Amino acid sequence: MGLLSKMTLRHKLLLIVGISTLMIFSLQIFYYSKFYGLTEDKESVHTSKMMKQVEEKVASFAQDIKDAALASSYNTMTHDYLSSDDPIYRLRLNKIVVEIMSGIKASNKNIQSIMIVDKNNNIIGALNPEDYVVLEEFEKRYKSPEYHEQTKFFGKVFNSEKMERPAYFFFHSISSTLNSESEASDLGKCIVIYKTDVLDQHIMNSKTTPNSLLMILDHESYIVTADESALNGTLFDQSIFKGGDNNSSGQQVEYNEKLNHVQINEVSLLDWRIVSLVPINEMTDELRAIRNSGFMIGTAMTLLILIMGLLFIRSVTLPFGRIVRFVNFIGNNGGKQRLKMSVGNEMGFLAVEINRMLDRIDEANEQLLDASTSLYQMELAKKQAELASLQSQINPHFLYNTLECVRSIGLANRVMEIVEIATSMAQIFRYSIKEDHFVQIKNEVDCIQDYLRIMSIRFMDKFSERISIDERVMAMKIPRMILQPIVENAIYHGLERKSGKGILTIKGWVTDEQIVRFEISDNGKGIHAEELYKLQHRLKVTDMNQSFSSEKGLGLFNIHRRIKLAFGEQYGIEINSSENEGTQVSLQIPSSEFITLSSETNP
Repeated sequence: MGLLSKMTLRHKLLLIVGISTLMIFSLQIFYYSKFYGLTEDKESVHTSKMMKQVEEKVASFAQDIKDAALASSYNTMTHDYLSSDDPIYRLRLNKIVVEIMSGIKASNKNIQSIMIVDKNNNIIGALNPEDYVVLEEFEKRYKSPEYHEQTKFFGKVFNSEKMERPAYFFFHSISSTLNSESEASDLGKCIVIYKTDVLDQHIMNSKTTPNSLLMILDHESYIVTADESALNGTLFDQSIFKGGDNNSSGQQVEYNEKLNHVQINEVSLLDWRIVSLVPINEMTDELRAIRNSGFMIGTAMTLLILIMGLLFIRSVTLPFGRIVRFVNFIGNNGGKQRLKMSVGNEMGFLAVEINRMLDRIDEANEQLLDASTSLYQMELAKKQAELASLQSQINPHFLYNTLECVRSIGLANRVMEIVEIATSMAQIFRYSIKEDHFVQIKNEVDCIQDYLRIMSIRFMDKFSERISIDERVMAMKIPRMILQPIVENAIYHGLERKSGKGILTIKGWVTDEQIVRFEISDNGKGIHAEELYKLQHRLKVTDMNQSFSSEKGLGLFNIHRRIKLAFGEQYGIEINSSENEGTQVSLQIPSSEFITLSSETNP
C-alpha cells in the first residue's frame, strides 16, 4: 500500500492498464486454446449433420425416381400393351400409356424422360434425340450377362461426341405379373432418365465455409454436382485420399495447397458418395474473429481508461444509433440494403447478425414463394387428376381394368369363385363393347358359356346345361348379343322359379332348307297360356317402328326386330311353352347371309 501511495497517477494508470491488458490477453489465450478444439469438433459435427441432410435428400430423390419407374412398369395398361401381339389393340393403348407416363413425369419435375421399350426394341416415351442416344449407349454399355441378370439398377451413360454431360438413369425390367415368378415372362424394360439439377441447389445451399468444397461423386468418381459449378461433370482426383483410399472420412488431406478436413458419406441406393472438404483454417474462422475482437476490445478498454468517458459514449452510442436508424428504415421500407459497419466490437457483430437475419428472411421469402408456386402446381395437378378420374369413369376400359383388379385380388386371396366371376364378366364386357356389329357364332357361344359360369356360381348348380351346336355353324356370323339375352330369359324366368334342379338346352344346326336354326329350351316354370298367347301374337304383328318399352318381353321383341331388320320379314324367333313344364325359343336366320372365315382373323 505504501508503494502504491507513492506512485504517481500516471504510473497507477499504466499499472492498471498493464494489469488489465495482461489479464485480458491471458484470458484470451486460455479460452482460445480451449475453444479451438471445441470449435473444430463443432464444425465437424455441423458438417456431418449437413451431409446427412444432403444424403437424405439424395436418397429421397433416388427413391422418387425409383417409384416413378415402378409406377410405369407395374401399370396394367403398360403390361397390356407390351404383352399384346394385336397391333390394333396396341395402337389404342399407345395413347393411354403415353398419357400415364406423362402424368408420372409431370408429378416429378426431376424426371427428364420415361421410356418403355418392348421386346422388339420399339420405344414409347422418347421426346428428344438425346433419349435415343441414351438408349443406344445403354445397349452398348450394359450388354454383359451380369447386367442381364439384374431386374433393376441405377446407371450412367456418356458419349462425349453426342452428349454434353453424362445421363443418369434408372433401369427396371418389366415382367408379366399374371404368372408365378418361375413362369414370369420378360415383356420389356423401363428406363427413367432423371435430371440432377435439383441436387445443385441442395449442394449450393449447404456450403459451410467460403473455400469449402461439397460435391457428389458417382460410382466412377465423376462429379455429379458440386458447390463450384465449374467442377460438374469432371473426374475427381482420388489420389488425395492417401493413395486412393475412398474411406478417408474424418482425416485431413492436402487439397488446393491447403490442409482440409474430409468427410465421406455413401448413398448406397445410387452407389454415389457425398464428399466434403473444409479447410482447417476456415473451421476456426469464427474463433479467430472472436480472438481479434478480444484484442480490439482490450485495446479499447485500455484507451477508455486513458481517455475520458466522452469517447466511450461516442464509441458506443453512434454505432448503436446507426443500427437503430437502419432497423427502423428496413422495418418501414424494406429493400435489399445491408448494414455496413467497420467496427469489430459487439456492434459490429450485431450488424453482421442483422445482415444474416435479413439474408435469411429474404431466403425464407423466396422459399415461401417457391413453396406457394409448388402448392399451386400441386393443386392444379390434383384437379387434373380428378378430371382424369371422372373421365375414366366413362371409359369402357375402366370397368374392364377394375374387373382385372378384382380378379387379381381373388387370385391373391385364393377365392376362385371371385376369380372365375371376374374373368367371365371381363370377357363378357370386352365382347359387349366390340365395335363389330356381326360376330362369329363361336364368339356368341363363348359369351354364353362365360355367362353360364357366373350363373352356375350364383345359383349353386341349380341347373345344368347341354350345348350342342354344329361345327359348320360356328364359323358363320351373327348379330352380336342375339343368343345371350334368350339364355338369360330362360334362366331368370324359367329355371330360377323352378323348384329343384333344371336343365338348359342349347342346339344349333343347318336345316335341309339351308336355314340356320337355334333352339334354346328349359324345363322350368313355363309361361301361362294366356300370357303365352299374347307374346306369340305380338311377335307375329310386330311393326318395325313399334315401341314396346312398357311391355313385358322387351328383350325378345328387340331380338325379333333386329333379325328381321338384318335378314328380312320371313326370319325371327318363335316361342312355345307349357306351364310348369318349360319353355322353348326358336331362332331362324338364313345361312346364305353368313360368311365362313377360314381365311380371316377371328374378330
